Amino acid sequence: MSEMKVVKFDEFVRLGRGFDLPESQIIEGKYPVVASTNIKAYHHTYKVNPPVVVTGRSGSLGKVQFINEKCWPLNTSLYSKDFRDNNPKYIYYYLQIMHLEQYNAGAGVPTLNQNHLQKLKIKVHEKDEQDEIAKILSVYDNLIENNNKRIKVLEQMIEELYKEWFVRLRFPNNEYYDHKDIIKYYKLHELCSFSRGISYSSDEIDCEEGLDLINLKNINAFGGFRRYGYKKYNGKYKNIHVVNTGDLVMGITDMTQNRRTVGSVALIPTTNNLSVISADLVKINSNIDKLYLYCLFKYGEISKYISQFANGSNVLHLRPDMIKNVLIPVAKEELIDKFVKIIRPLFKEVEFLYLKNDNLIKQRDLLLPRLMSGKLEVK
Repeated sequence: MSEMKVVKFDEFVRLGRGFDLPESQIIEGKYPVVASTNIKAYHHTYKVNPPVVVTGRSGSLGKVQFINEKCWPLNTSLYSKDFRDNNPKYIYYYLQIMHLEQYNAGAGVPTLNQNHLQKLKIKVHEKDEQDEIAKILSVYDNLIENNNKRIKVLEQMIEELYKEWFVRLRFPNNEYYDHKDIIKYYKLHELCSFSRGISYSSDEIDCEEGLDLINLKNINAFGGFRRYGYKKYNGKYKNIHVVNTGDLVMGITDMTQNRRTVGSVALIPTTNNLSVISADLVKINSNIDKLYLYCLFKYGEISKYISQFANGSNVLHLRPDMIKNVLIPVAKEELIDKFVKIIRPLFKEVEFLYLKNDNLIKQRDLLLPRLMSGKLEVK
């Protein structure tokens, strides 16, 4: 077992509160605006130089992020002001195994009190061992990051191909189609029907085992599937609530006024578990190929258009009957078939890379507590 030393948390890393930045004052730029669980936006200026470790201070606790570029940590977060001569990556990994959500001091809104953290006594490795541990775990993270870059390129290829064919009307071999021969308009209800998900109580998801409940947290802003938002559900369900690999779902709720998830679509990834959807989502049922429909909604900006029909003073809601008469441009079947034949292998490669990442994450997360506890020696 590795030798470890006992220090106060404040001797290990000094955390500071993030900075105010109202959404109305965000000016689009290249610097990440880091919230408690993710990158919220990109701003034209920054507050902190890299590397930066960020974790939730208010609202959502426990998620830890490593940002290796200039950024703006928001006031809902705590960020690393001083690494105290420790390895920044080691600190990032160490905070993960601390499960900071257990130090919630808020009566209503979950809140992490940094003054309480500073007094904690923790066992950490000496600097040379910190460096070795960070190096080992970073191998996994680097592989994951490389796969994410490949996924991004593939998704850009799919988007560009859709726009080349169905927006710019440029086809392979200079094949020409007149617009009126390519596109026909249908009312949405003529193309699709919608199956809404399950309404559930808190005790039906307060469980470690059960069905995978796919919910609003599984929908990326403006479309795409987020693989780390699952909940477990142990209540009743009907067949209309079940989703399978390749099914298309759409968000019908947005917890803000930003319209980032309402109207946005996602394809259900490969899963080994029975999955159902929450009432924040609908399953889109249609005879049209789901890959084409996904591209039509996401890259053809149908999602953006129908999101404008959502209403609500605090939380936005979109009822399917509100959009049933929206006109949707659909390509002729011959072109859809040709398009899907090209993009299907790209989608399969994206899914393969996501599954590789899932496996890498599992391996890293099994190794992480053993290294951090000193049970597994690095020398």
